[in-house]
Amino acid sequence: MIEIVKSCNHLEVQPHNLQVCLVYPGPIKSGLSSLAIQNLYSLLNSVKGISCDLFFSGDKQSLFLNRTLSQFDIVAFSITYENHLLDSIKLLKENGIPPLRRNRGNDLPTIIAGGIGVFYNPSPFLPIFDCIYLGESEGKVEEIFRNFPKKREKQLEHLNNFSNVIISENYEFEYEGELVKKIKGERKQIFRSRLFSSYPSHSCFISDETEFKNMYLIELNRGCYQMCKFCVAAYMGLPYREKNIDVVEREISDAKNYTETVGLIGAGVTDYSKLDRVYEILKEQDMKASFSSLKASSSSEYIFKIIEISKQKTATIAPETGNERLRFLINKTVKDKEYFNFCEKLLSSGIQNLKLYFLIGLPEENLQDIESIAEMVSEFRRIALTYWKLRKKIGKITVSVNPLIPKPFTPFQWYGLPRRPEIERKIRLLKKLLSKIPNVNLSIESLKLALTQSVISRGDPRVGEAAAISIIEGINMKRALKEVRLDFDSLYSRERGKEEVLPWDFIDSGIDKKTLWNQYIKTFKS
Repeated sequence: MIEIVKSCNHLEVQPHNLQVCLVYPGPIKSGLSSLAIQNLYSLLNSVKGISCDLFFSGDKQSLFLNRTLSQFDIVAFSITYENHLLDSIKLLKENGIPPLRRNRGNDLPTIIAGGIGVFYNPSPFLPIFDCIYLGESEGKVEEIFRNFPKKREKQLEHLNNFSNVIISENYEFEYEGELVKKIKGERKQIFRSRLFSSYPSHSCFISDETEFKNMYLIELNRGCYQMCKFCVAAYMGLPYREKNIDVVEREISDAKNYTETVGLIGAGVTDYSKLDRVYEILKEQDMKASFSSLKASSSSEYIFKIIEISKQKTATIAPETGNERLRFLINKTVKDKEYFNFCEKLLSSGIQNLKLYFLIGLPEENLQDIESIAEMVSEFRRIALTYWKLRKKIGKITVSVNPLIPKPFTPFQWYGLPRRPEIERKIRLLKKLLSKIPNVNLSIESLKLALTQSVISRGDPRVGEAAAISIIEGINMKRALKEVRLDFDSLYSRERGKEEVLPWDFIDSGIDKKTLWNQYIKTFKS
């Protein structure tokens, strides 16, 4: 069952309205768990003259209006992950729309892409989408869609008036082997909203079919103070911003009409400066809260008070590495002791289960660093065991290990990952070591999927062409890349040069490239 929150704008269909279909290229369970989808749905339906519906992978018709994709004026994809490129191509193909832009006629909708998964490097998406929206939505989406032309031939002309919208056909890339030699096209800017602090950003749908069952999500902040060298969310979220506490209070009050639990989210959610007031509001409203993730560097005692009154049983923390040497190199300056002290406070506040996130394939990483992950997990388990024995109930520790994905507009945008056999060797060692620790479950992302993400993350338009070939012809990406004269292994493992033209260099992110390079070089001065 899907319940629509009253404070969200539900679609009102008028014959003369511009019909927009908002697409999440994944299953409905994941799509309705995306706050970006929910915010955009409400925002677009708030614009006079717009009717916006939803569509998910596997669907043949839209969620509320029961229309096919080709019956809409605009089809807008919300892209969160690199592999959504492949998912989007598949979705278009399954719904009778040619995935490659050059093969579509004017009788089909204008197809737009937006979301964090596309705006730090739109290049691989250029062959697929007619245009690409760069940045956040609040304030800008309303401006763009107000007085939006219904006639298709006028739509791209209208969109080209905005400094954060790319018209794909206006860009041309010149190549020299694997390298990009030159990019022809207007420089575009990533839009960051100044309205976030005063703008509602919460769930529009409450459902037991989502990842966060019957939970009302509230975004507390954007960006992160830590600025880890691998984290695109921190760099794309600049400058760090917080939502006004009076807005948060209204959202928690609204949430009480639908559920008893709010989900507090943000890249650095526990850095929110008014957690004391959040705690008081939750108590006043008799509501519970759950944090999306926790930072051991966050100092507020109200983190643990909120966990205690909410009876939250599982907590997620991300040490990223098993030791301080490697952690400090990636700019996550949190000592091992801080993590263990934080863990103890979590367990004493009622936490029973831990989820721990680690990265593999980092610069300067060696086998001793892999061994240190197992040692750190063992210490977490030792601390947890004391509380499990007191409660006479054994919990579990889930260790999630993911290969590093180098991201544009971070210091690691130049980094070449280790080759697959080396990463596999480290994974085998970690599996062996963790198998000896009781009550620990190991979850490792598919290496094939991770390396494909890495290729797309820093890819140029040829990678988008290869992705389309892969889906249309039913072949793997490695073979598809060969058809456009690119080598899969080189794309993820080759270190980029300081003066090399990067496929996203035509995007103005507001982040100084020299500063990123200096941060990257410092990684190797250990």
